[in-house]
Amino acid sequence: MAIYLSLLRGINIGGHKKIKMSELKVLYESLGFGQVTTYIQSGNVLFSAQTNETDDILSLRISEAIEDRFGFDVPVVIRTKEEMQKIVAQNPFSEEAEATPDKLVVMFLGSMPDTATLEKIQAKIDDNSRFAFIGNTLYFFYPDGYGQTKWHSNFFEKQLRTTVTARNWATTCKLAKLLSVLN
Repeated sequence: MAIYLSLLRGINIGGHKKIKMSELKVLYESLGFGQVTTYIQSGNVLFSAQTNETDDILSLRISEAIEDRFGFDVPVVIRTKEEMQKIVAQNPFSEEAEATPDKLVVMFLGSMPDTATLEKIQAKIDDNSRFAFIGNTLYFFYPDGYGQTKWHSNFFEKQLRTTVTARNWATTCKLAKLLSVLN
């Protein structure tokens, strides 16, 4: 039995793509997943599955089920329990996160970026924000606050040509902790 976290992109923001978490839980259960738990309204679903599907196939299956049930497209990024533990442990901005956790955002990428694209992005960042890619995760430290920057998920999604969904550091840590208790 594998333990997963699915991160839905762009639901329940500003009244768009509204999904009740109770309905989302029922949808996941109808897909045969167990231990389905949602966390806050931004589309974080923890679940267990006996599957040999790749993360890409699993995310596509969930996304298609959401579109069938709710009538709109929702990209889904999947992380395993082990990957989430590594994401928290490998935080390159741990000192900053300890001092100002509200200034750190973790962006979960649908695919791995290539080196040339990363170099182009680095050249565009023209303020005192700092970021680091580790695998298919982007850690972004916003010293002036997330609301004061132009380097949001949409920018990275366009540059990287992949799904990007962001969670603040506190939510990322809470999700990893919730996953750790599932078996």
